[in-house]
Amino acid sequence: MIDIHNHILPGLDDGARGWKQSLAMARIAVADGIREVVCTPHWAPGVYKNTRGLILDAVDTLSEKLSREGIPLEVHPGAELRLDPDLPAKIESGEVLTLNDTGRFALIELPDICLLRNLEFFFRSMLDRGIIPIISHPERNRAIFKDAVYLFRWVEMGALVQVTAASVSGRFGTAIQRFSLFLLDHRMAHVVATDAHDLNLRSPVLFSAQKKVEEMMGSKTAWDMVNETPARILAGDRVMTDKPVPFEYGSSAVSLSHKIFSFLGIAGKGRGRR
Repeated sequence: MIDIHNHILPGLDDGARGWKQSLAMARIAVADGIREVVCTPHWAPGVYKNTRGLILDAVDTLSEKLSREGIPLEVHPGAELRLDPDLPAKIESGEVLTLNDTGRFALIELPDICLLRNLEFFFRSMLDRGIIPIISHPERNRAIFKDAVYLFRWVEMGALVQVTAASVSGRFGTAIQRFSLFLLDHRMAHVVATDAHDLNLRSPVLFSAQKKVEEMMGSKTAWDMVNETPARILAGDRVMTDKPVPFEYGSSAVSLSHKIFSFLGIAGKGRGRR
């Protein structure tokens, strides 16, 4: 399996706390069947200043340590990018990293609670430049949880979606698991990744989530989400996806979320039916 979202590099963000923990995470990943990992520390203006050069150096160091320890894990550079209006330009200039530094696929982190205005315009500007946004763990975003129509629109536009293995397997609770399976069922999730930060709750394991997807969607879809699609992302190749399936979402939850977000002025109107 290939894990495209992993905070295994130490000391750069809220992930691994040192090289010892990084190597322990690597051993867990290999034991679970993971053979390649994209190292994706957070990049967030004013918080985590993880530039391209800094991450490339850290990945080289980790690769050397893995080799010395005899751990058969291949590591690649990347970053989890916080929303920023200048992000497309920063990617093109080489200031920040795309996945495997191909300039093609950017792992994008949304705010946890709300959605900012003009996100469709932001994602469209990336797509127009040939940069494919991969939206990380939207199943844990409160606004999308209440009204998935936002995510539906972005996927229609051409964005990809990464869901977290622990969400799919139920380690983050029943509600998040059900929503993750809803996204899978409606073709609004394309990759499963660990988003590993440590050795316990957020550990680098994929296999149990792959089996859950296999039970629901079949073996080919499950394999594509942990191997074929990640491999194409690493190579900077085109990823073929199904069209998202229209849905009718819970009207009471949608209505409540619209009232809250309209009051706060932080999200445009959504619709419960597509």
